Amino acid sequence: MIKNVIKRIFLVLSVVFAFTALATQSEVNELELRISYTGSKDSPITIKTQYCKGTTLKCGKQIKIAPNGVVIFRANYINDKYDGLVRSYYTNGNIKESREYIEGKETNTRTLYYENGKIESSQMYVDNKREGEGKKYYESGKLKEQFFYKNDMREGIRQEFDKYEKLTFETMYKQGKKQWIKQYDTKGNVINETSCRWNPCY
Repeated sequence: MIKNVIKRIFLVLSVVFAFTALATQSEVNELELRISYTGSKDSPITIKTQYCKGTTLKCGKQIKIAPNGVVIFRANYINDKYDGLVRSYYTNGNIKESREYIEGKETNTRTLYYENGKIESSQMYVDNKREGEGKKYYESGKLKEQFFYKNDMREGIRQEFDKYEKLTFETMYKQGKKQWIKQYDTKGNVINETSCRWNPCY
């Protein structure tokens, strides 16, 4: 009886794998790989893109390859729109930027990196708009700025720090407009405060 059960399991798995293989082959047949080049003739960047067969719509993977053979860009398309992770890289192979899309709309966290691998900045996105907390960093990895967005406009307090992580400025925003600015000394004392309602703030 156990043998019969095992045989049935193998039979079901075989059918599943067969259908998966057919579906994958069908997807491949519907795609058309095109290769193009950009940059100088002496050291061109190679672009490999999958299109919906017989159209100009990007419908699969795209990669860009630097002259030294390193992949410097990876993306996936559905009906000519980004879908999934979109990443770019430095020519040494280290990641440069990471974004995420759902049917052409950016979502989740966009992250930029320094060439040494440390994070340069990060920002949340919802439906192609900046939303929520964002941060910028020095190349050392220490926090440089902290801010917030609501519906793609700055909202709340933006804080700026020096290379020793000491607070230097605070700027209050409301619907993208500055309300006031405070400047701090190295001991954390306010040394200048400006209301942006009555004075120009830069």
